[in-house]
Amino acid sequence: MSNIKLLFVAVSIALMVMSSCSKKVVQPVIDVNNPSTVNMTSSATVVTKYIQPEWSSFKSGGNAIIEAGGKSTGSSMQMRMQRGKSIYVSLRPLMGIEVAKMVIYGDSILLVDKVHKRYMLEKASLLTNGVPVTVDNLQDIFLGRAFELGKGSLNPNIKDDFIVENVEGGKVVLKPRDMFQGFEYNFVYDKSNNMLSLNVIPTKEGESSYSVAYDNVKGTVAGKVPTSLRVSTTMRGRAFTLSLDYNDMKWNEDFTIDTAEPKKYTRVEGGDIMLLLGGGK
Repeated sequence: MSNIKLLFVAVSIALMVMSSCSKKVVQPVIDVNNPSTVNMTSSATVVTKYIQPEWSSFKSGGNAIIEAGGKSTGSSMQMRMQRGKSIYVSLRPLMGIEVAKMVIYGDSILLVDKVHKRYMLEKASLLTNGVPVTVDNLQDIFLGRAFELGKGSLNPNIKDDFIVENVEGGKVVLKPRDMFQGFEYNFVYDKSNNMLSLNVIPTKEGESSYSVAYDNVKGTVAGKVPTSLRVSTTMRGRAFTLSLDYNDMKWNEDFTIDTAEPKKYTRVEGGDIMLLLGGGK
């Protein structure tokens, strides 16, 4: 798999984690008839334990690995994020030289393949089927933070929108009360309030499920942040996993992210990039 495909899979998985359907419905998210449910509560005091401090910017080095069809492709990377504004991921597989980059800003996605001098610029809605996945939501996924679609990160203003469910092994499941028709999602924490996973579960049989497993949580100025994450799903009937590992994390520094379209590059339509991903030419 080429580096541009690896990058496209990364953004596709991150976006599709929240893209099963687009119609919002208000409904209970916990089945009270489920015998495995124990000590369900909507206490805002309990939910408050999972609120993380605010941050303005994040940057880190690290590694990205895609596994698909029994094959594995990896690259060193650089990540930059400006809270609520932009996400920049650079793939640098050899001697720190950038060969591909992804920039998400506003409601747009820019993918640049420097090897073949081509790029894609599309609206994020190309991949989300109308679900209002925001830059904030994607940043929360990358940093292991609870959020509510359409409202943002878990914060004091929306703490009453969540329900807590204690389950076996001392784990805690945090769930938004309101869901989108077609799927449910929840956040699982250990007894030390470290996030273990984000799970997206379709309500329609046969649809793909998505999970993000988090590990190696470290305390930072932005709260508890997992330095490793692994996204697992299926795409076109094939199992995919995306693993990210961060190193040398830095917070709240000033920097700029270039969102300009590259000059003298060939623009590729979003549908064509998806065809490439699926093995087409």
